[in-house]
Amino acid sequence: MLCPTGLMMYPMEPVDMRWFVRGLVSALLGLSVGFPVAFIATPDPTGLLPIVVGLILSVALTAIFYAGIDRVAPSESE
Repeated sequence: MLCPTGLMMYPMEPVDMRWFVRGLVSALLGLSVGFPVAFIATPDPTGLLPIVVGLILSVALTAIFYAGIDRVAPSESE
């Protein structure tokens, strides 16, 4: 019988999960802040400009949130 742990390519370390969770949280924050700000700043409901500005803002904010989360809650245990 095949054990589910045998299906994993490598064991997950707590550090890997922190990076994944930090990336997921920062991406969700970047998307939820970037797109509303873009649609408020460029109110064109039928145009492409709000979508492009929203993507640019989301990527920039995701990077900022990713770096900022590490400053607020450091991932290294002391």
